[in-house]
Amino acid sequence: MKYSRRFVKLFLAMPVFAFGAALSIQSGIGVNAWDTFALGVANVLPLKYGTVVLLTGVFVLVIDLVMKQSIGIGTLADIFIIGKTTDLILALDIIPQIESLPIAIVCLVTSLFIQSFGVYLYSSAGLSVGPRDAMMIALAKKLNHLSIGMIKGIIEGTVFVIGFLLGAPVGIGTIISVFGIGFILEFTLKLFHFDLRNVPQENIMQTSSHLYNLTKQKVAHETL
Repeated sequence: MKYSRRFVKLFLAMPVFAFGAALSIQSGIGVNAWDTFALGVANVLPLKYGTVVLLTGVFVLVIDLVMKQSIGIGTLADIFIIGKTTDLILALDIIPQIESLPIAIVCLVTSLFIQSFGVYLYSSAGLSVGPRDAMMIALAKKLNHLSIGMIKGIIEGTVFVIGFLLGAPVGIGTIISVFGIGFILEFTLKLFHFDLRNVPQENIMQTSSHLYNLTKQKVAHETL
């Protein structure tokens, strides 16, 4: 796949993720598993929610490095772009706050499909993925007998249980997210006949080196 197409897929995934996250937030029926974990930790430690989110991200990133997962452009895009883009979508008031419970549930489930499509987009670009998805892929490679969806469900379920036991508030949306995301991700990947385990993910140095060589070859060709 050409680098131009890979970068298009990667950066198209960012607003897709952000829109899915914003839709989930506007459903107003419960936070996701990782936010439940962060709220639970903040409930028992003298740390603010934002600090816990940051420390959790760093901790997961360390786990990725230990498990020899690539840290690439996709990782940085996940960390620095998705959150800000979500904030922008919310600030523009593109998605109204949902008041009806049935509609909120439909919106939440839709958001899980949208975010799963985002996982497909940026992971298929092969430019590395976000810290949490990198951990999921690492575990999936080691536990090859388990499906990607099951691995995702185990991770989400684990952090949810910890957050719940630490006193985090839980809504119906949280339960739907925890038990639904694994199945929805698995369905989405099968729809595109895509296996996360089989796609090499480039780190920053590899991508930089390849782009440098391509630029060098293009300059040499134009000189001739």
